[in-house]
Amino acid sequence: MSIQTLLAVETSCDETSVAIVQAEFLTGHWQSGLPTKIRVLAHIVESQTSHVVFGGVVPEVAARDHLLKITPLAQQALLDAKISVESIDGIAVTLGPGLIGALMVGSLFAQGLATALNKPLIGINHVDAHLAPALMLQKFNPTLDVGNWLQVQTPTFPALALTVSGGHCHLSLLKSSRERVLLGFTADDACGEAFDKVAKLLGLPYPGGPLLETLALGATAITNPFKFRAILADKTNRHGFSYSGLKTQVLDAVRKQLGHPTGKIQGAGLNEDIKAAIAFAFQEAAIGQLIDRLKNALEDYEGIESIVVAGGVAANKIFRARLAEQIRLEVRFAPTSLCSDNATMIALHAFLPGMKLNSPHPFSRYQHH
Repeated sequence: MSIQTLLAVETSCDETSVAIVQAEFLTGHWQSGLPTKIRVLAHIVESQTSHVVFGGVVPEVAARDHLLKITPLAQQALLDAKISVESIDGIAVTLGPGLIGALMVGSLFAQGLATALNKPLIGINHVDAHLAPALMLQKFNPTLDVGNWLQVQTPTFPALALTVSGGHCHLSLLKSSRERVLLGFTADDACGEAFDKVAKLLGLPYPGGPLLETLALGATAITNPFKFRAILADKTNRHGFSYSGLKTQVLDAVRKQLGHPTGKIQGAGLNEDIKAAIAFAFQEAAIGQLIDRLKNALEDYEGIESIVVAGGVAANKIFRARLAEQIRLEVRFAPTSLCSDNATMIALHAFLPGMKLNSPHPFSRYQHH
């Protein structure tokens, strides 16, 4: 039995996050299999608020903010974990996808730290890492569970995996925790991005996705005058996604309500009941598309035992409820606290079997997964 400790860094967009996570392995060999237990010693996520005035993330502003925060947050993580930096066994860092300037801050910090400590450096794919909490942990509460050992519990394979966030929609077939076949992805906008942009159309501040979910609670399907298309017009596209058309439907509805067929519009002036009805209809269509893609995959691939869902949109309570109503399989969601961008998921993904440890020196030796 052995215990390995990773310091992980996530700076792909507008969250600066550092985590220190331990994993217990029965075999004593880091890469030979899944850990049996996980202990999060430090979990720090600091969301940037400076983008609110712009109504969206500004890449240069994000990079500068990461640059200011990354070192103090790493120092705080070590204090929270009550360990020395020398006791770290390796460094894990997000390599992409994401904003290039933001990624460079995290990558260069991690490379410098790995070089100074002469420790292995593990490059992580951000989209893949979203799935790691759902593959390993059934719960994680940052207030109650930091410092406690948590049993690793994996879903039943083969499984369908849905990663749905602000930048990505991926539907995959998982034969095991490390064998993944991509079935479909978004042709244009991601579901989480559509939530934020529709929220902006309705006059909600950025980030508007969670606010739109709350707004939608004020309406029901029974009396709702709005209905947006959930299913893609292209019947041959059974596993892919598209949200640009749905956004256009909402835009047209807002224009019609405002009597403003062209030019810039401000949905904040809409009646509150109308805004709630539009938010409800949009959310139903957006979630409906996700569930439709899963149903298609269940028809096309026999023997699926479970479904794994991760990413920022996985925190949506209505999505969780609809999926439970319509899919009669084991459904494993990532813990809500680990749905949005965070460094703990980066560390967890690094502990999956098959990850390669790399020299802390040249970027050319990074391994993308």
